[in-house]
Amino acid sequence: MTENKKNVAIIFGGKSAEHEVSIRSASAIYKNIDRNLFNTSLIYIDRDGRWSLIREENIGNPETDTAEKGSFLPWGKNSIISNDVDIYFPVLHGPNGEDGRVQGIFEMSGVPFAGAGSLSSNLAMDKVVSKILFEQAGLSIPKYKVYTENDPDLIINEVESSFGYPCFIKPCALGSSVGISKAVNVRDLVKGINEAFKYDIKIIIEEEIAGIEYEVSVKGNNDPVASRAGSFIPSKDFYDYEDKYILGKTEFQIPAELPADKEDGLRKAALTAYKALFLNGFSRVDFFIEEKTGRIIINEINTIPGFTEISMFPKLWTIDGLSFRSLITELINLGFEHSEKIFSRLNKPE
Repeated sequence: MTENKKNVAIIFGGKSAEHEVSIRSASAIYKNIDRNLFNTSLIYIDRDGRWSLIREENIGNPETDTAEKGSFLPWGKNSIISNDVDIYFPVLHGPNGEDGRVQGIFEMSGVPFAGAGSLSSNLAMDKVVSKILFEQAGLSIPKYKVYTENDPDLIINEVESSFGYPCFIKPCALGSSVGISKAVNVRDLVKGINEAFKYDIKIIIEEEIAGIEYEVSVKGNNDPVASRAGSFIPSKDFYDYEDKYILGKTEFQIPAELPADKEDGLRKAALTAYKALFLNGFSRVDFFIEEKTGRIIINEINTIPGFTEISMFPKLWTIDGLSFRSLITELINLGFEHSEKIFSRLNKPE
């Protein structure tokens, strides 16, 4: 390893439905990381949950790598933990990565990592818990219902009597629009319920908000800052997985064309939401501005947003002249800063 450089291990892949997105995000981070400051290693988790240290030339197609599979746990067979790593950078979208589980391993092991801690990650990942905290913080949220059992008759009756159609059906703890569908009638609703339950044991059904969707990037620990707002026009009825990562036809507006007071409102709301979930590191916050009322309505927070070449999170920072490379450096440094703070308190003698 080169002297004075920090050794960063990028962890990506995973068992979630967002496996492919994770590979794309990790590839972009690896491509743009500052080689003058950091050495990199790549830890890949395959779809069966097996870990391996892969060669850098295989990052775009990690399944072709012949490295021996092992475990990240110190007591696991063929553990791949290395003392050479200074900080871990998890790029694991969805369950077992964005939900606080891997962050908990870092915290228990006392090793630095980039991004939100385990509690905040878990709070943000759960669309129901986060909504409760957002509302408590004074933010507007859509009307919604949550279900843990697939009881179509009960669900249909409650949804139709509460807010009706159109509505959206979502797995409770998943991102990248995986498993999400829109219902305009009862047939769509039943189909969407069945689809969402394939991905989660808890689903949420929300009223449709008629308006434009906006996104704001946030970074920081004790004093977070919010980016300018961006918006997009989906090529389909709503911004689903295919529209995000396959078709590539979405039109982005960066920065969004908004009156100054509305953009200020979005940025303030993003910081309120970030603090409401006790976040650190970085996140992307998604909103709607309701067409009829002009209300700012929060949709969700992503604690490990997409880092692909077309992802909104890095694009929004370029408005203020922050390059992808400089952004990655700052996020790594924020990880060191936060880890030092929490570990120094954990290790403080009585």
